[in-house]
Amino acid sequence: MGDAPGRGGRWSPARRVGARVRAWKLWSLPPRVLKLLIPVHIVTVAVTLGTAWTFPILHEHVVYLGILALCAWIHLELSGRIERARERVSGASPYHDLKTVWNVAALLLLPPILATGLIVFTHTYGFLRIFRRGKQLPHRWAYSCSTVVLASQVAAVVLMFGSAGYPGMPVRQYEWAVIVAAVALRWLVNYLLVIVVGGLMQPLTTFKEAFNRISEQSLEAAAALLAIVTTVLLTSPYEITVAAVLVIVLVLQRTGTYYHLERERGVDAATGLYMRMSWREKAQLILDRAKFTGDRVGLLGLDIDHFKSINDTYGHPVGDKVLVHFAKVMTHEIRDDKDLPGRVGGEEFAILLLGIDSDALVETAERIRQRIRSSPYVFMDDGQARTITITASIGAALYPRDEETQYDGDLQALIKRADDLMYVAKQTGRDKVCRDGDENRQENRPIGLPSADRPRIMP
Repeated sequence: MGDAPGRGGRWSPARRVGARVRAWKLWSLPPRVLKLLIPVHIVTVAVTLGTAWTFPILHEHVVYLGILALCAWIHLELSGRIERARERVSGASPYHDLKTVWNVAALLLLPPILATGLIVFTHTYGFLRIFRRGKQLPHRWAYSCSTVVLASQVAAVVLMFGSAGYPGMPVRQYEWAVIVAAVALRWLVNYLLVIVVGGLMQPLTTFKEAFNRISEQSLEAAAALLAIVTTVLLTSPYEITVAAVLVIVLVLQRTGTYYHLERERGVDAATGLYMRMSWREKAQLILDRAKFTGDRVGLLGLDIDHFKSINDTYGHPVGDKVLVHFAKVMTHEIRDDKDLPGRVGGEEFAILLLGIDSDALVETAERIRQRIRSSPYVFMDDGQARTITITASIGAALYPRDEETQYDGDLQALIKRADDLMYVAKQTGRDKVCRDGDENRQENRPIGLPSADRPRIMP
C-alpha cells in the first residue's frame, strides 16, 4: 500500500486546492500564451491595487454604482438568450455584448476601484448566468476581464491627470477631448491585448488578418458614445432617462446579433471558411457576374492526401486541428478581396478565384501546394513534439475553359471539372496540381470514372 496523501489517509485542504489548480485547462495552453496571460493578470492586480486609494468613495458614487449595476443586470438578463445563440455559432468572430456602456460610464463617474468592481461583476455574472453551459472556458473569461480592467485602469490614469472633474463630469471645455482620448485608449489597449493573445494561439495569423475586421468595432464605438450619454444623464436632474439608454442598448444588442448571425450563417466554426451550401451560393453569384463582365473565373479543388491515416494514427481531435492548420496555410496564399475559399467536405476544400487566367491559376495552386507541404503541423503528445507533414492534391479548372470548349456558366459543371482534375492528381501520385489537359498527358485515360474511394469536392 502506498503512503496516504495526508494525515489520516485524507488530502489536506492545501493539497486538495493544489490538485484542483493543477487540473485547470489554463495550463494546457502553449507556453508562449501563458507568458502573456500570467503577466497580464499580475499587472492588472498590481495596477488596481495601486489606484485603489487615489479617491475617496462618496455616497453619490455608491448610488451611481447601484444604478449602473442594476442596468447591467437587466441588460444581461434580457439579452442572455440571444447571446447564447450567437455564442454557439460565433466561431472566431469578434464578440460584442455592449457591457461597454455600463463599464465606461463607471470609468467616468466612479473611483477606479469601484469601476473595476463593476467590470468584475458584469464579466462574472455574464459568465455564470449566460455562458456556464457554453464552450467558453473560465481562463478565457478571466483574461477577458483582466484586459478590460487593465485598459480601464490605463484610461483612469489619463483622466486623473487630464480632467479636474474626475471622477465625474468635466469642469472645462477641453476636458471633453481628454475623455474621448481616454475612452479611445481604453479600447485600443483592450483590443491589442485580445489580438495579441489570438496571434499567439494561432502563429500563422498576420498583423493584417488581426485587423481585417476592425470595421466591426463600430458597435464598440456606439457603446462608448452611449456610455458618455449615460454619464451626462446620471449627473443631470433627468437621471431617470437612463432607462431610455437601456432600451437603446437592448435594441442595438438584438440588431447586432441579427447581423452577426446572418454573417456567420453557413460558416464552419473550426476553420472560419464557408461551408458547402453557403459557398455554393456565393460562388454562383460570382460566376453569374463574370458572365456579364467577361472576367475569367478559376476554381481550385483541394483534398488533403491520406487524411484518413492521420485520423487513424493520431485521433480525430488531432485531425480536426490539422484541418484548421490546413485552412490557415491555404488562405495565406490567396487574395482577401477576390478569392472565395470554402470547406466543402470533410477534408475537401474549394477556392473560387475571380479575374485570373490559366497560368496565374496554376501558379496560385502551385504556391498553395508548396506552402502546405513546407508548413507541417506540430503538436505536443505526451510531452514530445510530433510533426505531421501535410500534402494536397489540387485540380485547377477555368471558366471559360478556352475559345473552343467553354463552360456554359453552370457552377456544377465547373465544380465537376475541378473535381475530375483533382482525382487525376490523386491517381497519379498525389501532392500535385492538375490543370485542363493534364488528364490526357499523365494517364491517357478518360476522367469521370466512378470509384468507391474517389474524393469529391462537391456532391
